[in-house]
Amino acid sequence: MGKAKRRSLNNGINAKFPYMTRESALNSVIENIEHKSEVIDTITLFGFTAEEMLEAGAAYEDVLAFGGLVK
Repeated sequence: MGKAKRRSLNNGINAKFPYMTRESALNSVIENIEHKSEVIDTITLFGFTAEEMLEAGAAYEDVLAFGGLVK
């Protein structure tokens, strides 16, 4: 891969997630919880527990739908 292509890909990745804290990641998960395939990576990356997700405002049924992904 050439230098320009690598730089372009890295700029695109960094523009999407320039800085994500645990709190902002949790808020992102709660906002997009209907799109389970999109939030699974964030849940496993940060290791959210069911208690954290419920306290942040997720519905009990939505948290149960993730099954073994949440602790």
